[in-house]
Amino acid sequence: MAGRGNRYGYQEYRGRSRARTVLIFIIALLAVLLAAGVAFMYLMGEYIEYTPTGIQINWPWLADEPSAPPPELSDPVVIESEPVEVIVETPAPSTPAPTPTPVPEPSYVGIGAVTVTPAQLRDGSAAQVVAAAGGNALVVEMKAGTGRLAWHSQSALADSLWANTDDDRAAQAVRELAQSGELYLVARVQCFKDPLLANSRIGTLMTKGGNVWYDRVGVCWSSPANQQAADYLSALCLELAEMGFDEILLDSAGYPYDGQVSVLATSDNHPEDLTVPVAAFWQRLSGELAQQGVCLSVYAGEGLLPGETVYSGMTAAVLAQNAGRIWLDKAVNVQHYREILTAAGLDDVSLRVVAPVGLAGDGCWYS
Repeated sequence: MAGRGNRYGYQEYRGRSRARTVLIFIIALLAVLLAAGVAFMYLMGEYIEYTPTGIQINWPWLADEPSAPPPELSDPVVIESEPVEVIVETPAPSTPAPTPTPVPEPSYVGIGAVTVTPAQLRDGSAAQVVAAAGGNALVVEMKAGTGRLAWHSQSALADSLWANTDDDRAAQAVRELAQSGELYLVARVQCFKDPLLANSRIGTLMTKGGNVWYDRVGVCWSSPANQQAADYLSALCLELAEMGFDEILLDSAGYPYDGQVSVLATSDNHPEDLTVPVAAFWQRLSGELAQQGVCLSVYAGEGLLPGETVYSGMTAAVLAQNAGRIWLDKAVNVQHYREILTAAGLDDVSLRVVAPVGLAGDGCWYS
């Protein structure tokens, strides 16, 4: 290798470069490592396993080592418990619901009813009055158009209205007559012609001007559409049935038809269709009384003519469908009533229409 010349014409010789020697050594070392790696891979290829986590080498000298012995099993653990007794209860056979006893259809017999007063009941002369008039039935007003009762009712409302009588002698007389069975007993009840109810603002009928309405004789009325009034009358009628009466005769059982009814205001108490609350009240009461074997009857005084307005709501159809008997006022045409009731579906007209004495003909009568 040539060196640098000096001034005498000789060149310096410095020998090989130290860095070059190091580089050659590194190259040689890498070649040896590469060759060793290739040889290792060739010889150990069957022991190398490639796994998802990298290369795993299964060294052959470790394969013959016995694996660790399985853990010794200890004695089984015995759990002591009380035996469980399983009791299967067989359900008792269900008892079928009792079949409701059907209410028998009422059978009507001819009656000749004689009106007596509560005072005649109290003094014991009522039966003699009926016998003297040739009747077989007694009819007595147990609730008057004043709202007063002929007996002491258990109704709390009757107490608050001061409707009760001071004694209960009339009721006791009715019980005794019922036990004897000699007379057919009819209780007459003024329903919605009741100033005690109306003045207490219970279903009070009002005029279009907002005033309390009064009939021709100056009495104010309650309404068949009022629930409290209907409940009150129902309770009274059921008491009379338990007392021993065979028939409950409802008077003023609809809306008023006598007087200036054209000034009555339309409201919940006085709807446009008056037949709906009237029929509902009768139907309810008829069912309640039938459960006790008592007949529901209605007193009719308004003339019924086809095409004319029925102010009371008591049409021929409502009467025929809900009343056991219909008692007629002397002011109406008896024959005409019988005809329209027959056309409305009422059967046994001669036994179910009770006319004033002298107008009844061969039918039932009252005096």
